[in-house]
Amino acid sequence: MTRASEPLLRLQDISRIYHTGDVEVQALSRVSLTIEKGEFVAIMGASGSGKSTLMAILGCLDQPSSGQYWFEGVDVAVLPEPALASIRSQRLGFVFQSFNLLARTSAAENVALPLYYTSEGPVSGPARRQRALEALANLGLTGRENNTPGQLSGGQQQRVAIARALINAPDLLLADEPTGNLDTRTSHEIMDTLMALNRKQGVTILVITHEADIADYADRVLTMRDGEIVSDKCKGPLPQSRVLPKRPAHEPARRFPATSILAFGRMISGAAIQALARNRMRSALTILGVFIGVAALVAMVAVGQGANRAVRKQIESLGTNLLVVLPGAATSSGAHGGFGSASTLTVADAEAIKRQNPAVGSVSYVIRSLAQIRYGNRNWATSVMGVSLHYTTMTNWSVTSGHLFTPADEEHGALVALIGRTVYRELFPAGESPIGATILVRSTPLRVIGLLSSKGQTAFGQDQDDVVMIPFTTAEQRVLGAAAPTQQQTQLNWPYPPWPNPYDLQPRLTGYVNQLYIQANSPLNVGVAMREVTQTLMARHQIKPGAIQDFSVHNLSQIAEAAQSVGRVMALLLAAVASIALLVGGIGIMNILLVSVTERTREIGLRMAIGARRLHVLLQFLAEAVFLSVTGGLAGILLGIAVSATITLVAGWPAPVSFLAIFGGFLFSVAVGVFFGLYPARKAARLNPIEALRYE
Repeated sequence: MTRASEPLLRLQDISRIYHTGDVEVQALSRVSLTIEKGEFVAIMGASGSGKSTLMAILGCLDQPSSGQYWFEGVDVAVLPEPALASIRSQRLGFVFQSFNLLARTSAAENVALPLYYTSEGPVSGPARRQRALEALANLGLTGRENNTPGQLSGGQQQRVAIARALINAPDLLLADEPTGNLDTRTSHEIMDTLMALNRKQGVTILVITHEADIADYADRVLTMRDGEIVSDKCKGPLPQSRVLPKRPAHEPARRFPATSILAFGRMISGAAIQALARNRMRSALTILGVFIGVAALVAMVAVGQGANRAVRKQIESLGTNLLVVLPGAATSSGAHGGFGSASTLTVADAEAIKRQNPAVGSVSYVIRSLAQIRYGNRNWATSVMGVSLHYTTMTNWSVTSGHLFTPADEEHGALVALIGRTVYRELFPAGESPIGATILVRSTPLRVIGLLSSKGQTAFGQDQDDVVMIPFTTAEQRVLGAAAPTQQQTQLNWPYPPWPNPYDLQPRLTGYVNQLYIQANSPLNVGVAMREVTQTLMARHQIKPGAIQDFSVHNLSQIAEAAQSVGRVMALLLAAVASIALLVGGIGIMNILLVSVTERTREIGLRMAIGARRLHVLLQFLAEAVFLSVTGGLAGILLGIAVSATITLVAGWPAPVSFLAIFGGFLFSVAVGVFFGLYPARKAARLNPIEALRYE
């Protein structure tokens, strides 16, 4: 606590030395000075005499190189930065020659600026505006509250600056050339205002001036030369009529009150938004990089997840625990035709596999061919598949109307068919039921007994619904013929008689097939079933170990999972590309904020002069960076959702929006703001207040 007898200011042997390269400049040399409460003091001297340096030290904007400075009995030299900021906020007021008002900011907002940085925490919005309006009214600026500095005269701007300096009822008002940019009449009006503040309110005033007529307003005039006080003239004793306000002894705050954290956050965010609003176009262009990056991230993750979902749907449509056996390759004149070019698999192979392999649960087989089909006056070329009885069950085919094949259909080679959605759409008028209708497949009449459920496209773009299924015996003996008979079978005049009805004789299941479908009896036995099937076929086809096989066995689940893995890798790659766009946006934020620090150096110095701590400045610039990135992130999320919905609607490609992608995009945008905003914010917070105020 300070004693009542202590003077307001007391300096003892204050020196200030600046170093410019190897040059040492002594701005102050062993200055001693005492100023009592209620005094009106003018400091005169030529440029370079040290008067501005002295004022900077008195205003706690600069530190002396040596000596001691007591403010209300408190040794300022030992105070930390937050305590010095508290003194500037609560006990000092600054009036500058260049006014130092924030452009594109109203007079009321300029005056209220110190109320953001009080040691007790920011003053609430309504109270802040009310106090600003009262301060402006006291200086005759009623009606000018919403005018920006550009809409005010020089005298009015200086009055706004004085109102700002007085908003926290300081003990000491420091005026650095307050009339230097004003005409003579306005200069005397400003000095009359300062004198009234001193005489009626007891404010201690210290004015720096070059002009003798301005110094005449003061009760005490100090003259400086070469960093020393060479003259100290007092016109007379302090008038007894002057009323000195009684203020409690003040211990500067050393830390920000925990109770005002929320208000502090509101203040920082409000100041950041105001600063960004003053440069709307630049802020919008800065947001653009993050906006595009987050939108790309959300959309690309949605596309990648859509691909994975399509692959999962393919896995489900293939069936579980499924193996597919393809016939071998035909070789002619040394040319290898690839798997499927020879006919090496038979129905007998399928029966042997089912009979001999314990790990096998079910076996089915397929013969397929392209064929022209007709219904009425419509026709369509499609894939016709002759399937065994268990094929639809093993591969998860179902019907939306009608029914699947029965054992009797398979046994007797019935002239019946199942059609896919695409075939139905191409042959039948909209709304007409296909059940019971007769279609012609290679001139063979087949009765439609079921409409297959839709499976959509494969991962390779093949339409699974463009298909007609018929019983295998029907396909082999009545519609398609045996699957690619060998030369020996052709020489033996392999029979394909046209039976007149579905049940006139027993079909012969001795033909060749295009594919075998084998289902393991357990997911754990898929590998065992694969080995057993391979061994059985090698034995039946008399293939020696190490010789070229005339068949190939594939695990469809592994293939689908590999495709899904590729889809995940692609999704990650797309997300990485989108993340690069985010990083570019973050670099843009850093660049703009660095430019902003340079442009707003004087503003930073002003904020520190009226009480802002380095923490305030750092958090304000950091808040600006985060606000830019988060705004861009939120807008990018909305665009990403819209793009995903458009892809689904227009292209028909599933692009489900992921909550994880949205949350990740938001967090990424916040991280970009913090990471790329921290360096400019720290640079702003580390500025020396007095150097910042003198920055041009």
